[in-house]
Amino acid sequence: MRMFRLSLAALCMVSLVLTGCSKGGSSNSNAQLRILNAFSEAPALNVSVASTPVVSGLPFQGLTQYTSVSSGTPLITVGVSGASTTLINTMYNVSPGTNYTFIVYGPLTGVGAILGNDAFNDPGNGFFSLRVVNAAPGSSAVDVYLTAPGADLASSAPRLINISYGVTSAFSPIPIGTSFEIRVTTTGTKDVLFDSTAKTFAEHSATDLVVFSKGSGKLVNVALLNHDSSGTGAIVDNLLTQYKIINASLVPSPLNIFVDGSLQLSNVPYTGVSNYQKTSSGTHTFRIEATSTPGASLLTLSQTLAPATDTSIALNGTAGALAALVLQDDNIPPPVGTAGVRIVNESAAGTAFDVFVNFSKQVSALAVNSASPYLNFNAAANTGTAYEFDFNVTGTTTAVLKLTGVVLTSGHKYTIYIAGPGTALQGIVTQDL
Repeated sequence: MRMFRLSLAALCMVSLVLTGCSKGGSSNSNAQLRILNAFSEAPALNVSVASTPVVSGLPFQGLTQYTSVSSGTPLITVGVSGASTTLINTMYNVSPGTNYTFIVYGPLTGVGAILGNDAFNDPGNGFFSLRVVNAAPGSSAVDVYLTAPGADLASSAPRLINISYGVTSAFSPIPIGTSFEIRVTTTGTKDVLFDSTAKTFAEHSATDLVVFSKGSGKLVNVALLNHDSSGTGAIVDNLLTQYKIINASLVPSPLNIFVDGSLQLSNVPYTGVSNYQKTSSGTHTFRIEATSTPGASLLTLSQTLAPATDTSIALNGTAGALAALVLQDDNIPPPVGTAGVRIVNESAAGTAFDVFVNFSKQVSALAVNSASPYLNFNAAANTGTAYEFDFNVTGTTTAVLKLTGVVLTSGHKYTIYIAGPGTALQGIVTQDL
């Protein structure tokens, strides 16, 4: 989760999802509400209904069970714990004796909320019902597969298709199986964005499958929300993660990267950057060799890669003292009409830099082996917009590196790495999203 600057001008997009009712309601004059925090850009949320607090400090990926709230048209307010910013302040139609799920999601500049009516029609003997909510900013429409564990996706058909961002599908009846592997793909492809261990579903039941982002530009995570009397549910972590390698080292030879003993990237040159590599989430052993000295390890790194995240591993130092700076990338799309840029000081000069963009100071005293927050700059959508990035020794007017004509395109995220010795600094510009 990245550091962010909260703004009272954050936009609020609100969707209402209303479905037919047969099961899943209560009989009193109040309604029942549960809340899912799928908003990754705040540490925790506070939610109130009709000025009555419902939950405080609900962390990202946190889920409440049903609690009684006022029916009618109560005002639902969502704020960030420990801050004065209000993200959502909207009145909703809430029927008495009905269960609802309230999902907060999206980027800070386009906060979304979905209020889902949890009543459902019994799918009948031998079936359960599934509804899909796409709350993953930056994702295109998705398809959802439920197959026997280990089934070949190439020969499988999706159960629900073409669920766009901010959209909730209708309930779909699914034949009961002993267990299902859940996979989410980009619509019309077999490109897997999410994969799960085997999950079981009860006959006559209903479940929401909520797709949301943890900050990856591609991968997603999932919440399974049961439509039962308590409003139980759970986060299902993605079995997949992504990483990329940046060679900012002073090793004269290109590098080979082994992951868990297998060669994964070959001949990565100085200033070379790999594409994101999809792998299993969890702990992996990275071993780095120079192509000129095969079999001799320059660095062995044990690194845990979190589910549904993007990680950059920047290699720095000499052959005798190779090191790695591991960064979790925030590839949630930037505000419309802008590009996001992060600056990383991986130089061997041993000095901090002030960073000027089009001659205006944007970062002060960026230390070696550290990264700046993401900065947003206005950028054109098609041709992009050119910027100059100048790096001065901190507190001086001495520019030790100038990067002119750096083209930024709106909707994308970039990282600029400063690499090399003090006498020959270079800039490595990577597009992460």
